[in-house]
Amino acid sequence: MQSQLRVAPRTTGKVSEYALSREAQALVLKQADIARAESRRVNDALIDTNASKWRYSTTLVKG
Repeated sequence: MQSQLRVAPRTTGKVSEYALSREAQALVLKQADIARAESRRVNDALIDTNASKWRYSTTLVKG
């Protein structure tokens, strides 16, 4: 009866395709994080911090 286990081929001095694909995916995710952070900085810079003071100020009128 033959064994059902598969033996992974040895890589002598080479990097496996799996490792290369994982490195590429990590690089893509890192670049996406950088792009999201930059867009967040740009969008946060457009927020008017004084807007709430005018929007929520009320005057009390007593009659």
